[in-house]
Amino acid sequence: MQGAVFTAFSDMIIEKMGMEMLDDLIDSTEPESGGVYTAGGNYADSELINMVGVLAEKTNLPAGELVRAFGHYLFKKLYDSCPADISQITDLKTFLLAIDSVIHKEVKRLYPQAYLPTFAYEEQDDGSLVIYYNSDRALCELAEGLIVGASEHFNQPIHLAHPECLHRDDQHCKIIVSFD
Repeated sequence: MQGAVFTAFSDMIIEKMGMEMLDDLIDSTEPESGGVYTAGGNYADSELINMVGVLAEKTNLPAGELVRAFGHYLFKKLYDSCPADISQITDLKTFLLAIDSVIHKEVKRLYPQAYLPTFAYEEQDDGSLVIYYNSDRALCELAEGLIVGASEHFNQPIHLAHPECLHRDDQHCKIIVSFD
């Protein structure tokens, strides 16, 4: 997993829960990296997953809820490092449709070894957008949090539904974004 995700996670823990909590998570999980992350590095997925698991135990919050909150926090960090073409986008739906064709394309150019989720889209007659998310990591809650962060950035209220999920052994996650 890209180091930018780990540095943002560390920043969020420090900002929301303090440096002691981050130190505790690192001590409890003993990550191979030693808990030292750089934005350009690449780290084992298990390091983040293990820290989320321990954080869930310490906070008595479901891991999925924590991952969703992290996705929400992560949006601004990732958006600020997006390619310039993205800053020209002024609405949420156009932005969501650009994830694979613009953002992930640029990430792959910069980090050819990056493993990214795949997305397919269906625009519905009622204006909603169906996003089919696929990833061996099954971090659909992270995607949901990112979508919520994007909706706030574009000041466009939404409702999310997630009727199909990799965690329920469906072949993909089906996330429906309804625009208010």
